[in-house]
Amino acid sequence: MFRLRNPLPAVAVSETAVSLLLSHRKCGRLLLESNRRTMGHKTDVWQGTLALMVLKTLETMGSLHGYGIARRIEQTSGDRLLVNYGTLYPALLKLEQEGCISSEWGVSENNRRAKYYRLTRAGRKQVQKEAAQWEQTTGIMARFLAPGEERS
Repeated sequence: MFRLRNPLPAVAVSETAVSLLLSHRKCGRLLLESNRRTMGHKTDVWQGTLALMVLKTLETMGSLHGYGIARRIEQTSGDRLLVNYGTLYPALLKLEQEGCISSEWGVSENNRRAKYYRLTRAGRKQVQKEAAQWEQTTGIMARFLAPGEERS
């Protein structure tokens, strides 16, 4: 589960487009939830969104354990997202089963046993493919969210 920490009004096209794009996906749902109303209104988030964030994080940072992946996603989001481990670890397992990531046990910075995940060759291809799809989708949505601007 994601929790939106500091929701901003949907003013900028890119923020609005992302918010709308995160509203529906065919296979399951993650939740984007306001920190101010944790039991209040919930917005659906596309299930593939977390997978893409995980893949992109591993592409950028290299091998990381689950806690490190979660912290990096939160940091990259400007601390607007809070990653729930009950959502993260099933996503990691699914990505591993699909061959996008691999894992091995190691020792963390605080001398604890931790499972480290890394991107595979198939995972690198998947990042490129999904990132291109997101770019195309956000471009299309930006056209709808910026009426009056002529685009060619």
